[in-house]
Amino acid sequence: MTPEFHSRSTALRGRDGHRNRFCAALLLFLILAGSFWLSRVEATAAEMIRVALSSKDFGYLPFFVGTRAGFFREEGLETQWIVVNTNVVLTALIAGEIDVAATAGSAMRAATRGASLKAIFFPFQRSTFVLVGSPEIKRVQELKGKVIGITSPGSSTELAAQMVLQHFGLNPKKDVTFFSSGGAETSVLAMQQGVIHARAFNPDAAFLLKKRAFNELASLADMGPWPWGGYATTDAKLVQERHKIKRWTRAMLKSLLFMLSKSEETIRIAMEEFGHPRDVAEPAAAVSIKAIDPRNPGGADDESLRKNVELAITLPLKLKESPPVSILVDFSLLREAQKELGIGK
Repeated sequence: MTPEFHSRSTALRGRDGHRNRFCAALLLFLILAGSFWLSRVEATAAEMIRVALSSKDFGYLPFFVGTRAGFFREEGLETQWIVVNTNVVLTALIAGEIDVAATAGSAMRAATRGASLKAIFFPFQRSTFVLVGSPEIKRVQELKGKVIGITSPGSSTELAAQMVLQHFGLNPKKDVTFFSSGGAETSVLAMQQGVIHARAFNPDAAFLLKKRAFNELASLADMGPWPWGGYATTDAKLVQERHKIKRWTRAMLKSLLFMLSKSEETIRIAMEEFGHPRDVAEPAAAVSIKAIDPRNPGGADDESLRKNVELAITLPLKLKESPPVSILVDFSLLREAQKELGIGK
């Protein structure tokens, strides 16, 4: 090989090496740029949906399961959950500052008075509350003549206690006294001090108390149907932002199906989200899963809705007759989402 040929070959290899390195760098740049562009497109495509909760507690487990499992993201939604005081949540909902609120009961009462609100989704077909008694109370029947704590008159804690009492043959109006003991923490103190003798709690709080010598008297998930933990939106949202609300509904349905089929993963999410030990998260998740209707997830039958309306609206508001369920509840999006997922009736 002549020196001239060798030098030309070396130069060519050098140019080829530079060209190959340049091509590799260009390819890497294009890949990175493409990934960045796709991530920006996905971020831009994700639509914000604002969900109001009264607090962060175990009663909203399906919502947090959906968030952790990525179901809202699959639906192109970015969820922003906000703790909103129950006194102002309906005002914020009607004003459009919130898309969906976990306040179906209050929304239905407001709709009875003419507000343009509808309950649209009930994660549970039965109440997830557990009635807990102070250490000296072993059975529901022992509550006769005792005081039961509630958050406020007409609240879900009072309705739940009434259901348990009636189930066990006691008269809520004659056999017990109801006392507004506030939230869970103040109610626990009230039970320790003997001010109240029982109260309905979310399942995680109930099993935490059970570890402290309090007694589980009854789980409402073992009793009759009672649409529970419902969400509501406005009539305007159901028309003007219907597709967004349906995607939220579909994500929530996926959460319920996940809970029904993947109990171990549900327990893990509950432990991570609420910081509970397994001996609390596992039985609490079991109560929540038991309360889901696998045949009609997210919905409720007409009979249970009418009973709910009568006890939670008609009687407390002293109405002459119960309002039609159709002006309080709209399951049209739920039925569409159920059909798309191949579930439900």
